[in-house]
Amino acid sequence: MTDRALLLIAHGSRDADARDEYARIREALAQRLSDEVVVFSVLEFPDQDHLPSIQEGWRRCVAAGARRVVVLPFFLFPAGHVRDDLPGELEQARAKHLDATLELLPPLGPAEELLDVLEERAGQAIAQLAGDPDGLTAVVLVGAGTSDPDANGDLCKVARLLWERSPYPLVEVAWISLTTPNVRQAVDRCVALGARRIALVPYFLNTGVLLRRIGPRLGPIRQQHPRLAIQVAPQIGPHPRLIDLLARRSREGLDGECRGHGWLAVCGRPSCTAVASARSRLLRAPT
Repeated sequence: MTDRALLLIAHGSRDADARDEYARIREALAQRLSDEVVVFSVLEFPDQDHLPSIQEGWRRCVAAGARRVVVLPFFLFPAGHVRDDLPGELEQARAKHLDATLELLPPLGPAEELLDVLEERAGQAIAQLAGDPDGLTAVVLVGAGTSDPDANGDLCKVARLLWERSPYPLVEVAWISLTTPNVRQAVDRCVALGARRIALVPYFLNTGVLLRRIGPRLGPIRQQHPRLAIQVAPQIGPHPRLIDLLARRSREGLDGECRGHGWLAVCGRPSCTAVASARSRLLRAPT
């Protein structure tokens, strides 16, 4: 028995392949945290493939003996689901089981582990590209798209961080829905800037309906740019570096390393974390 548990919350999906990725991620993380209670839950479409709802996930944590539940959102950005839906569900869950405390961690953000995966995915796609290897090669980071300008801005930050560490002279962004530039517009921009080869790198934790929209949109793009070599990379998926990130964030939360800051660095980057730590020190009354 333990007095603490980790509740991981993903979006959820009707897509069987996405749920299979959830299962693989859940298993890999449970192996890394074999001495902890780990429950994987979903915000939407619960009970498919035995994935519990958030409230059921909370109940399972409490039933396992947890008096402290650390919640890790399996989301990239702090958009509407993380800001509004998750806290609402957790409040309802806690109201039914008041004998456990709740600690909600930030979403994953542009962590180094995810940048490692993106760089690897870009390299895999570029290795498959035809055309002149000496021609300008561009990377287009493709996100889902939201109505939240802050979340969309976070993708731009990821693109900049990827550009800083990669050999590619051009790293652009595109979104599948709700905002622009879309994939075609981003490709047009890259071509106008001289790109002859383009790798489309999805910034998606798992597969699903939105990700599957990329492929059908390439036909018209290839017709418009017949000399352009373009390749789609895999999504992040259950990559070992993603599991590294989940295990690290989970340990930090479970071991209380995120406590006391008073203001968590949602971004998770060293600069933002330093600001949060400094603010926490200054908020404490002098002794």
